[in-house]
This record gives sequence, structure tokens and C-alpha cells, in this order.
Amino acid sequence: MSEVKVLLDAGKFREAEGALRTYLVNNDLSTTAHEMLAYALLRENKPADSLKEYTRAAAMEKPSATMLERVGQDYVLLGDWNDADKWTLRAVQMDPSDADAWYSLGRIRYSEQRFRDAVSCFQQSLKLSPKSVKVGNNLGLAYEATNQTDAAVAAYRQAIEWQDQGPRDQLSEQPLLNLGIVLLHRGDIAGAESLLTKAAAMAPKDPRIHEQLGHLYMQKTDYGAAESELKQACDLDPKNSGLHFLLGQAYRHLGKLQEAKAEFATSARLANVSNQ
Repeated sequence: MSEVKVLLDAGKFREAEGALRTYLVNNDLSTTAHEMLAYALLRENKPADSLKEYTRAAAMEKPSATMLERVGQDYVLLGDWNDADKWTLRAVQMDPSDADAWYSLGRIRYSEQRFRDAVSCFQQSLKLSPKSVKVGNNLGLAYEATNQTDAAVAAYRQAIEWQDQGPRDQLSEQPLLNLGIVLLHRGDIAGAESLLTKAAAMAPKDPRIHEQLGHLYMQKTDYGAAESELKQACDLDPKNSGLHFLLGQAYRHLGKLQEAKAEFATSARLANVSNQ
């Protein structure tokens, strides 16, 4: 089983699944093996199969808070928010010191549009896991959703500061992107451009970043730069009708009327498909 743990820790979930299924042929009463298989299946995005294994493990031994949190994650993948909330809440009730469980509950409450509850969950997670960039970023999102924009800006800035102080191999573009969007909406073009440019360097294949840079350059009337960013966004997310419409606007400002017409037509076609 130690070899399987090495595989799981290395993110080799398919290999771990194969090894565990082989082991379980002769060791079907191993609670640990069923739970490890359930986790491997969860990470392979096979929530229904994962739940079966967690159910099997729970029938043999009382589930831990960690197991209940992961059951909640399975239900998230299945889009069953009620059960996701129920099992993750039980996890934090069983072990209130579990920062990851509080974070998971916050994400679920955010998805349920229970934004004030999400704020509380993320705050609790940060108490238990100080300087967590992902928690700080999500706290900012929850503050935004409750119209506490100044608090959101502070949370994003704090997350970026923590990130700058941490390991360079764990950088995330998310707080940069989210703070950049807020600043762009506030009219702080220079501040937004600095953040979004850094975010694009970190995650060049994220169409949302190129979209926001496109908006920014449109506001600066730098339509050539807007065209470049929006073309990248469309290439990365070709079925997004809104991106094609924005690119059409950039073309129109540049006098490229045929290209603009083509993009507007693509935008309309994609919008009609999504409404059917």
C-alpha cells in the first residue's frame, strides 16, 4: 500500500486505481484500500464510481472527516449541491480544525449563492491556514458577491502579497486577474494593466485574461492591442459568442469592416446555438 500512496502523492491516479483494483481482488475487506481507490477515482473525475467505494469503506468503518469532505467533492462533481453541502458540513462539524473542509464548504456555499455564509467559511479557513492564497482569493470573490468591494480589493491584495512571499512554483494568476477586473471597473487602467499583464504571463492560455486585456485596450482606444488580445481569447475559447462580438468591435474601430462583419455573424450564430 505504500507504493500506492506514492502514486497518489505523485498525482498518478490512473496507475493507483489499477494497483488498488489488483490488490482488492484478494483483500476486499480492506477499508483503507477502498478509501484510497475512492480518492483516486475522485481525482480522475469519476464521482459516481468514487461514491460507491466510499460507501463500501463507510460500511466497514466509521468515516473520517476527510472522507466526508471528499464525499462532498464527489457530489460537487455530480452537481448535487444539497448533498455536497450536507456531507461537507458534517465534515467540519466532526473536525472544526480542518481548514480544507472549511474551504470546500465555502466553495459550495458560494456556488449555492449563499455568499455571506461563504465569507464566514473562508474566514474560518484562513484562521486555520493563514496565508493561503487560494482561500484569500476566494474570500475576495465572496466579498465581491456581497457588494463589499473594498474588502474584496483588500483580500485580493493580501493574497497577492502572500503569493509573492511564497514558493515560486505555486503561483496563481487568479488573484491578479480578479483584482485586475475590479480595478478596470473602477477606471484604474494603469493598475489593471499591470496586474492583467502579469496574469497573462503566468497563464497565457486563459481566455478570460485575454478578454479582460481586450476590454482594457478598448477603453484605451488602442484597438490594435485589443485585436491581438481578443483574437487570442477567441482562439482559446472559440465557442464564446461574446468574445467574437468584442473582436468584431475592435475590427470595426480599425476599419477592417469585412473582418468585423464575419465576427459579428459568428457571434450571432453561436448565440443562437446556445439559446436553442
